[in-house]
Amino acid sequence: MSQEIEVKFPLAERERFLERLGRLDGKRLYPETFEDNIVLDRRGELRTKGCLLRLRKFGKYVIATYKGPVSIRGGVRSREEVQTGMESFERALALFEMLGFKPVFRYQKFREVWTVHGSEVVIDRTPIGDYFEIEGDLAGIRGLVEQLSLSMDDAIRLSYADLYRQFRRTRGDLPEHMVFPPESFPGGA
Repeated sequence: MSQEIEVKFPLAERERFLERLGRLDGKRLYPETFEDNIVLDRRGELRTKGCLLRLRKFGKYVIATYKGPVSIRGGVRSREEVQTGMESFERALALFEMLGFKPVFRYQKFREVWTVHGSEVVIDRTPIGDYFEIEGDLAGIRGLVEQLSLSMDDAIRLSYADLYRQFRRTRGDLPEHMVFPPESFPGGA
């Protein structure tokens, strides 16, 4: 198993942030790409343990991910993570459903991926706003946060599912899942 170590921040000025990444010799690995995620659970077993099973489609890639319970140290989220590529989003979903895992939450975003000084920076455009995450080792994350003139006090400790639940408490017009309206896609797909 590997360890996922990350920190998330709200993103107010996307273009200015991209310029800052460029000045830090950041390299864009993937342009903004649509990402569809389905969180699966079996009678609440995983959620009760603070764990997560997710199926993700990112461009042409399909990835199944298991994440263990979260720990937060110094404002940085950490958890065990195992992920593997899958051949087909639909077949993987059918496989998990046959094992008793049913979709419990769906969330979408447009994600751009960068690498900066050995850390990965992802920039997400979601139905509830823009965010970015820095993932890497603890020292790399802290160093990059400092270089970006940010404060760990401004980091968000919530997952997208938790953020969305929080948004829905004040916005009753939001759908059950964090998805873009069909008109957001070319051709209304």
